[in-house]
Amino acid sequence: MLLQVGEFCELVENDLNSLVDELSVLTNRQSPYEISAWRNSLQQLSTSLNHPLLSPFHIQLGGSLSLEYNLPASSAWCDAILLGRNQHRPSAVIIELKDWDLSGDQPANRETLILHHGSPYSHPSDQVRGYVEYCRYFHSEVIEGKADVSGCVFFTSAKDATIYKGHPYQAITAEYPVFTRVPYGSQDGLPAFLSECLKEPDQEFAGRFEKGTYVQDRSLIRQISKLIQGDQKTFVLLDNQRTGYELCLDRIDNLLKKTKSSHQKEKLVVIVEGPPGSGKSVLAAKIWAALSHDERMQGNNVVMTSTSSAQKTNWQILFQQVAGHQAGRGVILPSNKYNPGLTTNWMKAERAKGHPVTAQSWRQNLKLFAKIGITKMPDNQIWASVVDEAHALFDPSLEHVAGVQNAGWQVIAGPQAYHIIRASQVSIFLLDSNQSYRDNETTTPDKITEWARELGVPETNIEQINLGGIQFRSGGSKEYVAWVEHVLELNDEPHHLHWRSTPDNVDGVFDLEVADDPEELVDLLRAKHQAGMSARFISSYSRKWKTKDIPDAHNLPPSEKDFFLAYVRKGQKKHWASIWNFLGDDESYHWFIQAPPGSKIHQDPFCEVGCPYVVRGFDFDYLGVLWLSDLVWRKDHWDANFQNVHETAWRLTLSRARHENPRGPATAELIRQLKRGYRILLTRALKGIYLWIEDPETRDHIRSML
Repeated sequence: MLLQVGEFCELVENDLNSLVDELSVLTNRQSPYEISAWRNSLQQLSTSLNHPLLSPFHIQLGGSLSLEYNLPASSAWCDAILLGRNQHRPSAVIIELKDWDLSGDQPANRETLILHHGSPYSHPSDQVRGYVEYCRYFHSEVIEGKADVSGCVFFTSAKDATIYKGHPYQAITAEYPVFTRVPYGSQDGLPAFLSECLKEPDQEFAGRFEKGTYVQDRSLIRQISKLIQGDQKTFVLLDNQRTGYELCLDRIDNLLKKTKSSHQKEKLVVIVEGPPGSGKSVLAAKIWAALSHDERMQGNNVVMTSTSSAQKTNWQILFQQVAGHQAGRGVILPSNKYNPGLTTNWMKAERAKGHPVTAQSWRQNLKLFAKIGITKMPDNQIWASVVDEAHALFDPSLEHVAGVQNAGWQVIAGPQAYHIIRASQVSIFLLDSNQSYRDNETTTPDKITEWARELGVPETNIEQINLGGIQFRSGGSKEYVAWVEHVLELNDEPHHLHWRSTPDNVDGVFDLEVADDPEELVDLLRAKHQAGMSARFISSYSRKWKTKDIPDAHNLPPSEKDFFLAYVRKGQKKHWASIWNFLGDDESYHWFIQAPPGSKIHQDPFCEVGCPYVVRGFDFDYLGVLWLSDLVWRKDHWDANFQNVHETAWRLTLSRARHENPRGPATAELIRQLKRGYRILLTRALKGIYLWIEDPETRDHIRSML
């Protein structure tokens, strides 16, 4: 929402309720906490902008303020951005507004974390640093207009933020300072900082900034790609991976030559299929790096497209580590960001005009939306999009998925893969159709091919590559994966147990043990961790996530945690308790994956249980799998225990199955999805899987298969 500063101050003084209502609709954030925070923070911001220090620079006479600015092609929202000019060029100042009570807050061991009310949160200055770096490296107007971008934190309720500025935060707060409320007329604080960054208005720059799009700073992209290209340990390619890699680049070379000779832009779609552990993610990174490092890509965007929040987190962490700073995260473009701009408000307006806007009418919806003439993701905005785990892309147009959760995607926009092809000149999809897990994961190679043809991609520009026959996880054993699929009745191919490492089979390459109880499971994993290996607990959603919104869930009484498992050990009745993976204030899976210093899981890697999405695109040496009676073996077949299925992404399938009497196709579909879920869990470790199976009959069956 772009306003003149004077206009903003007047709204705060005379019509604050309407302003807050508009922001609530804009951001779709409507909690009482958000409303209260806006009311207080906006009043304090208005007071600061009316400060005498800013009067000589005419901030109120034409300076611009963007409220709740959604960074281009990102899910991040900046609370406030002041836009104008400094002494030399356009200038943007990002202000993170924090209406926090700071009482009792303590420093953490890292400059990026703070213990807020006992739980680790991102330090607000680090949050601002992420926004600033994103704008510097991925905002069209900042890059093309050579604008300066700076940032700060404004605590709008606190008068003392000493904890946030002391050790170990001196360096980060020197660059991204922290301010609190100061008496009106004081020569220090936020107004003084703003007066150094902004000297005069620039409404034209403000307008261009507000409409900015995602582009890439080539120097950063080349830096990351060079490091990935040179990392021969993490990103090595073998056999079919190398073939797939060379085929992808060969097809792109041909496309570039054809484009150069004919001056006509053609699209290219490459579909790479492979089973779990076949190296699709490494191949995706190498393809991205090769394209980004190619001098012919000058001025073109090459992105990694993520298909889930967990996968996005994993890729962002990787690229941040490679880049050496947060801007590396901006290379990752969530699939939801390919929506050209269709919103709920637009849908309501069109329906009021008599247009039947539904998920099934998505093609007509796009034609209606095109009449507006404004789009957030234009055709061919991205030169190349590399989509890992493309099987998780959402196709809401299918009749049988009507009503499923949209996971942040506007279902009226149609299939995500369609928009990726539309918005990209080159689209590379890496997928395993058998890993489609949620009700809304409905994208297949055939559908991708269909949409490519619909968008005018020549048949000769649609390539399919298969990575079958190679295995990097599970001790490199294709036979182990085949055994898992056999046990789950996903195939009936011959299998053997030569892969299993036991005292009698020292040549085995993969550990698999079924523990007697959770306590033994912990002992097995802890021994591996103490030997220097990475290890975690994971489980299917066979328990409710009761603690998701509880900030200090680790300290709950055992019976109130997500997992409170009864078992008998040496004749004694016992309980084992734990919580689901902690998400933190940023609702990120990196807490569980990275276990940063200061976090509970850094102290004890077995104090949380990872959900199924945590292991997507990220590997641990050993995994302890809690198999908790959602998928059970009964006599001679697999069955679903409805009361232990709590996967919210299966609500539609579960509801249909519960209403079947006798059990029929919906129950069969639920069992199929449960099997796919366990296939994912059981094929994600590098060296070994340790199991505790709650249901005795199921436990006996698995042991009999060994």
